[in-house]
Amino acid sequence: MTALDRLLGLLLLAGLVAPGLAQTRVHSVTDISHEFTFYFDGRFAANYLPGGADARNWGTLHKCDVTNVNLLVLQSGASPCPYLMEDREAVRRFLEEGGGVLVLGDYAEFRDEEDYRLNGLTRPFGAQFVGAVAKEALQPAPELKAEAVTYYGGRTIYVEDPTQWQVLMRDANGALVMVRKSVGKGQLLLASRGLVGRQPDAKDPINAEWWTPLLQDLAKGKPVSADRPPQGQAPEIHLTRDGLNIDTSEYLQPYADATVGVYSRVRPTVERILGVSPAPGMLTNLILLATGGGGFSSGAAIGIGIWWGDFPRKQYGMVELLSHEATHSWVLPFPEPLWNEGIATYVGILVGRELGLNADADATLKGWIDGARQHDPDLTKCDLTGQSGPVPHVVAMAKPMWIFEELRKEKPDILARYFETKRKLIDPQKVKQYTADDSVAVLSIALGRDLFPWFQSLGIRVDRAKTAIAGN
Repeated sequence: MTALDRLLGLLLLAGLVAPGLAQTRVHSVTDISHEFTFYFDGRFAANYLPGGADARNWGTLHKCDVTNVNLLVLQSGASPCPYLMEDREAVRRFLEEGGGVLVLGDYAEFRDEEDYRLNGLTRPFGAQFVGAVAKEALQPAPELKAEAVTYYGGRTIYVEDPTQWQVLMRDANGALVMVRKSVGKGQLLLASRGLVGRQPDAKDPINAEWWTPLLQDLAKGKPVSADRPPQGQAPEIHLTRDGLNIDTSEYLQPYADATVGVYSRVRPTVERILGVSPAPGMLTNLILLATGGGGFSSGAAIGIGIWWGDFPRKQYGMVELLSHEATHSWVLPFPEPLWNEGIATYVGILVGRELGLNADADATLKGWIDGARQHDPDLTKCDLTGQSGPVPHVVAMAKPMWIFEELRKEKPDILARYFETKRKLIDPQKVKQYTADDSVAVLSIALGRDLFPWFQSLGIRVDRAKTAIAGN
């Protein structure tokens, strides 16, 4: 028994917590293999499962170890990733053994396909998500004990045999928004995705006052051992292409070769533009993500949303995304204090140009800069250091692009000059912090003239007196 279990037991005796909270320990696995979102990568559990333990499944669902798990959270929007027969069998087996399954859906077709992938999982149980939009205000059933319902909007649910389902919430027209049924010893709950939070900072735990006890009740049919927390599953298929390690699942493996094909053209182009190799030990792993919503970089590993920009039917979006995330591995060990995100996208635009995708690249750059001018018309007001107040995202992204476009008129290879100079002057063994003032000093050396007055004329609060870099 853990200290948390003992504490909950004492609080129960003292009458300070509800019995369900003390009696049900929740070990959950949240599936992000069919659609990756930062919100479900831990934030959902932070909002709704306090005191529990949550792990994520990045790989093929039926291969995930759920022996000491009592709650599965399955969700996706528009996705091409199917639920395999083995996945459906694994979910049914989990339910029959007493586990609880929460399916959060919002009907959406992927491109020109005529199905919503979550329905491949729920149809065998006699229910599916449908395209009819839910009309507010939502009406919770009394047993839900929901004094209020916050809703971000979404679609509704259809069940084949209403007598087999407990209705927990309807919309204003009586359409189903949340239903539950028993399967074996376990419980299956379908609900609209719009009933839970969205923000990846986990600061919008909407409806937590009734979601938390509901999820604990859903998991109560399968006791779990507190000394064995749930084990997440990484993408289980490991490939090596051109010295790059690629992690994927059965769902995404068909995209691997196409992604590597783009990467093989992007990497040498990025290296040519930036003038240096990636920082030592960086950019060794590529993780394929089931999303069109972007990616991430941890330095050594980059995660890529494999249908970003309508890939693989269209190439530019993936060229820019791979370049963007790869650039983060080049700038280390010190992220760029003024333009870390903006310069990454800008490198992607330059790579697109070099690979012959000029129309897409130029349109992307124009879109960013036009957007920035709505907040900073002549690009001389917003302070990228943030000292003068919050900087709109579009300005933080686009103003650095405009700055480097201007500098490239003077020296077309200014990015390479800058990063070569940074590598020579900024020794991580001696320098503990790389500041905005330092970056302008390095850029000045790379260009061959003092850029501090120009940056100050652009409203950017940098000061030559605050950097110890010589020769600026």
